[in-house]
Amino acid sequence: MAPPSLVEPAFPHACNGTTTASDFLPSKQPNGVSKLQFDSIAETIEAFSKTPVTFPPAATQRGSFIIVLDSPSRENEGDLILAAEDASPEKLAFMVRHTSGLVCCPVSAALAAALELPQMVSRNTEADGTAYTVSVDSADPAMTTGISAHDRALTARALVDPSAGPTSFRRPGHVFPLRAKDGGVRERKGHTEATIEFCRLAGKRPAGVLSELVVDGERVEGKAERRDSGMMRGEECVKFGRKWGIKVCTIEALLEYLGGSEDGHGKKVMMVNGHT
Repeated sequence: MAPPSLVEPAFPHACNGTTTASDFLPSKQPNGVSKLQFDSIAETIEAFSKTPVTFPPAATQRGSFIIVLDSPSRENEGDLILAAEDASPEKLAFMVRHTSGLVCCPVSAALAAALELPQMVSRNTEADGTAYTVSVDSADPAMTTGISAHDRALTARALVDPSAGPTSFRRPGHVFPLRAKDGGVRERKGHTEATIEFCRLAGKRPAGVLSELVVDGERVEGKAERRDSGMMRGEECVKFGRKWGIKVCTIEALLEYLGGSEDGHGKKVMMVNGHT
């Protein structure tokens, strides 16, 4: 499936190289980060979308990470996101090094049903309604403990393997699928839904890999401790993206790109206070 047109109406100068006087007017989002510091959604899709010609894709064919910040009016955390089909041991090792290390795999509701991934609990009381399914490991003979970068990459790719079925996974495991809302970010403005939106826009299979970016903090001399650690936010996410050549955008910009804040049935988007 070819990616759709990469026209970005909200940021025309990012696509055609032209600028206008209004492009340089102060335009701060509620998190204090200028819109001009973010990459356009078109650029982000392009980086995410390098479509492989083989499955699993060769290293030179894999799409790139992107960083997506949740709504600037909320917690303003950044998730490092990759298409599941593009997961490799090297990319998962990078993800684990720079994030919380809790690797989740957003999947479409249809894929969750096809793979028989039920919700982790019958009554979800998680603050943001994040739809965790049972955790899984690939049942591939190459799996070892399930927790290594190699094994988690293998599990992520297995989720979108066209030949995979319910028996392709061991339960519980070390990877946490998240079931996305069918209405995408128009229905729920979370990283789970944003991941599936980017997969759809990039012509990828409907599953991704994500984890929250964190700040390491400072080493405490002589102790197995670090001080001033925490979640990476706003400007820190932009700086991290520039350092590693990763496109950075917001869910708000993605919603604007998609053209509205309703789900197509007149229902307002679900407001989420957390990271997914």
